[in-house]
Amino acid sequence: MLLPYFLSVIQYLRARTRLWGAAGLWAGILLIGFDLYAAAVTYVPQYQVRNDFRLIYGAALTALRHGYSHLYDLTEQKATVEGLGAGFYWSPFLNPPPLAWLATPFTLLPFNIAIVLWTALLLATALITWYLVAPGGRLTRAAHLALWLGLFPVAFGLMVGQPVALVAAAVAAAWWLADRNRPVLAGLALSLIAIKPQVALLVPLCLLVSGHARMFGSWLVATALMVLVALAALGPDGIHRYTDVLSLASQWEPTRRYAVAGPLGLGPQIYVVQAIVVVAAVVAAWRHRHEGVDVPIAAGITASLLFTPYVGFQDFAMLVVAGWLVLRAHPSPWQLGLLVLGYALLELALLVLAVPILLAEALLLASLAIHPRIGQWNAALKPR
Repeated sequence: MLLPYFLSVIQYLRARTRLWGAAGLWAGILLIGFDLYAAAVTYVPQYQVRNDFRLIYGAALTALRHGYSHLYDLTEQKATVEGLGAGFYWSPFLNPPPLAWLATPFTLLPFNIAIVLWTALLLATALITWYLVAPGGRLTRAAHLALWLGLFPVAFGLMVGQPVALVAAAVAAAWWLADRNRPVLAGLALSLIAIKPQVALLVPLCLLVSGHARMFGSWLVATALMVLVALAALGPDGIHRYTDVLSLASQWEPTRRYAVAGPLGLGPQIYVVQAIVVVAAVVAAWRHRHEGVDVPIAAGITASLLFTPYVGFQDFAMLVVAGWLVLRAHPSPWQLGLLVLGYALLELALLVLAVPILLAEALLLASLAIHPRIGQWNAALKPR
């Protein structure tokens, strides 16, 4: 008896797109104001300690001065970062070599100039991501932009120089190209997730399972080439140093705080959860095979953040991209409600911590795996 009433409420709310667009725009502007205040009083003045570009810049400088086999030499990293000036605080550089390659041209500039240009690059890629993927009309897209930049994990990533916006732009470009039937170029764009692969690790698998073999093949060739170049540049010593750094990082609480390993701890139970996540992602991709890349990419992003043992607060920006793709695939009323709840949880992530967010991610992934055909919901929501 409640289902017809519930569907009529959803239909009423969906029909008020301009009202929700205006509300979202206003809320996003308020959130941006708060983020700008936080940047001005904390993150900009304390960039020697809080902005991670110092670690990326330092790693690129280390490789240039001592060779790429020393890219993950912690002693050399520490000396390089602390040598940037008084007050610079060091912690290990953990990202794959492609991020250091990307940062290498910035080392031609003084750090104070390079960090400004790096931040501008991150902001530009965040805008590109929104421009390519955000759905809706003009007002709705403006609201999405404000909510995207206002979401604190997104703003935090920009303020501390994290490369998540670059990965989001790579996924957005891959989706945009695939949606326009350019699978080879889409795969090449997707290969840029190598900058920080864990936040989109399962996207290629989902694309393969959903029938996008050419896109997967292009990604595979480009990624394999980058891996071969990286291995050759690092050499045996550099590879050994990198595996040691990753092993060390897997034990750190900050890298596990928002991952499944945070609340569950390390042990065999993690492998069971990871296996379930992969199966759910594969099922979601298979159920939506030959229907476009929206749901497979969204499922791959969501599953990646549940699968990886390394999740930072700023990595939740990828879930907004996944949410936009779900919106483009005409979500069910329950999925729509889950997206709204998920946004609120992400904004309050520092307060609610990991468990509610992990549950919301799991529910979204499960819904993509069991979601009925779009036409069923469209038919249910039509007035009779």
